[in-house]
Amino acid sequence: MSETSMATVQPYSGAAKAFHWTIVVLVALMLYGGWTVEDLPKDERLGVMQIHAGIGITVLVLMLARLIYRLGHPAPALPADLPRWQAVASKAAHHGLYFFVILQPLIGLAIATTSKFNLHAFGVLGLQIAPNEAIHDLAEDLHGLNAWIITAIVAIHAGAALYHHFIRHDTVLKRMLPFAKV
Repeated sequence: MSETSMATVQPYSGAAKAFHWTIVVLVALMLYGGWTVEDLPKDERLGVMQIHAGIGITVLVLMLARLIYRLGHPAPALPADLPRWQAVASKAAHHGLYFFVILQPLIGLAIATTSKFNLHAFGVLGLQIAPNEAIHDLAEDLHGLNAWIITAIVAIHAGAALYHHFIRHDTVLKRMLPFAKV
């Protein structure tokens, strides 16, 4: 990597890193929980789904806050010598992650609000509004599909970060790591 492209790479802010890694952990928990809840005994599912709903709402709030923060604090520039197709792919992946991760809890709310059972987020906030089996079933299908889309984009995103670190040997990954120096 050239010295000029190294000099232009800046790290993400502490707030951006905090949003990123908090949401990473929560989304990973949500994907794991969503895919394994059916394996639990029936009497344990309700508690897990109440936590799942609460964390989903938390992810939605954090993603909206992150989006608002991002509008006032743009991402640092990519290395100047990055091929154009990689810069375009990076922007598409980031926009896709914002879109689909915000969409996922909205679909989850559609599931909860149309369910015949009144699920309570974190066991407190009742979410049922208007039971509707057709909308509920469609939302469940979309929620599952969207989880796979998020997983695919995350895999591409993580693979690209590792490519930058281990093959390009640039600072793209380090600028988002919590304690790394760029």
